[in-house]
Order: sequence, then structure tokens, then C-alpha cells
Amino acid sequence: MTNWDATARTAAALRELNAAVAGRRVDDTVLDQIAADVVELTARFAGSTPRDKHDDMMTRPHLAQLYAGVHTPLELGVGDIIEFDPFSIAGGEFHPASMGIEFHKESETSVTGVGVVDPMFAGPPERIHGGVQALIVDEVMGALNRMLGRQAFTARLTVNYRGPAPLGVPLSFRAWVDNVDGRKITILATGDGPDGQFMDADGLFIAPKAE
Repeated sequence: MTNWDATARTAAALRELNAAVAGRRVDDTVLDQIAADVVELTARFAGSTPRDKHDDMMTRPHLAQLYAGVHTPLELGVGDIIEFDPFSIAGGEFHPASMGIEFHKESETSVTGVGVVDPMFAGPPERIHGGVQALIVDEVMGALNRMLGRQAFTARLTVNYRGPAPLGVPLSFRAWVDNVDGRKITILATGDGPDGQFMDADGLFIAPKAE
């Protein structure tokens, strides 16, 4: 598969359904009918070919290059969108539960991730789950590595929760390179909302050994 347009449309529709189920109250009879409809729709996938994320990623030229060992920085201007992983849960347009975070080049050594997190990702009432915050900031850091032409894997991620992270409002996560020591890359990050900073983080990423 090389054209993901239908997948993107289906994933977007499912995200709307997920948000409606998690965020709306309707009669039990309506919910029972919705459940029956979803079961019927799911049955249409019976007998289809299982998807493999590695194979999926190989259809995206810049990701295929990374896995082939060609580590080339993305040619982007300041403010341009970074396609980090279109199949991921934080910002992937092809993921049916994606949070819709967009990654942007801020500078040659920093990126931002911006978006509005739906209440379905709540931990405490009206606050984003701490694990969800960690997931988002990990992907923002990953987008930075991708922008710089690196393939690197998370070895350590430390998140400091400084205050409540609000749901349903614009948020901004920022990540920047702190240090590079051979295959070890240290990245710092922050998360900010309308009332100020609610978290900061530091991550250690390890680039794979050259073949």
C-alpha cells in the first residue's frame, strides 16, 4: 500500500467516534445500536491481511531511508510540519486513536509539538493522564531526532510534573538538543498551556550501531 488516503479518512472518522463515545451521554438503547453497528463494521475486516508497522513505514520514503541507514536531515523551513511517524498514537494521521499533535521545526536544533488533547485522555478529572504526557513528549523528542536525520531509540525518559496539564485547550511541547556524545543523544523538553508550564522532561536516546 502506498496511498494512505482512505486509511486517513477512516482513522479520522474513528477518532471522532472515539471522542463521542468517551465524551457524550446517550440512552442505553442508542449505545446498544452503536455497539451492534460497530460489531458489524468490524466483521468486514474478517479474512483481511494483517498490517505490519515496519512494512507500513517502508511506504514512506523518508522513513524507508532511515531504516536503510541513510540518515539525512529533513529539508524544512522554520514552522514547517515534521512527519515523524504517521502511524503513531500521539500525532499519526493514520492512527484511529491519535491525539492529533502536530510537530513543527522551531530551529535547527529544536521542535515544537502543538495540539489540543481530548478529554478521553484524562487521568484525574479535567487533567491529562501523566502517562499520556510522557507519551507526547517522547514523540516530540523523537520528531526532533527525525528532523535532524537521526534514528535513535529511547533509553531513558524522566518527566517532572510541575502542575496540572489541562484538557481541551491548546498546548505546546518544546524539545531541544542538550548534548550529543557519540551514539548518546540527550534532549530536554517542556510542556506549556494557557496557565504556564506544567511539565519538563529529559530524555536519553541511543542511535543504533552502524552496520
